[in-house]
Amino acid sequence: MTEHRRLQAQEERGRQAEELLKHPLIQEAFIKLKGDLLNEFISTGLDNDKQRLNAWQQSQILDKFERNFESIVNTGNHAKISLLENAKSKLRNII
Repeated sequence: MTEHRRLQAQEERGRQAEELLKHPLIQEAFIKLKGDLLNEFISTGLDNDKQRLNAWQQSQILDKFERNFESIVNTGNHAKISLLENAKSKLRNII
């Protein structure tokens, strides 16, 4: 795979990941899940370490899942910038 195609693929993946993250149903799901996990963590008694730890671990996994998509978006944005810079450079060479 050429560098140009690799950058195009990264840009497309980033676009798709951003589209998913911005989708209202996905945003609603993240908000609900985070709220549910926070409520579970807060409502458990201090003596119930296992349940509190479980809620905390689930929230960490959810955050990691969301950060993974954000990382793909960032990589796609960097790829887009690289593609634009490459196109500008080629155009300058022609002129």
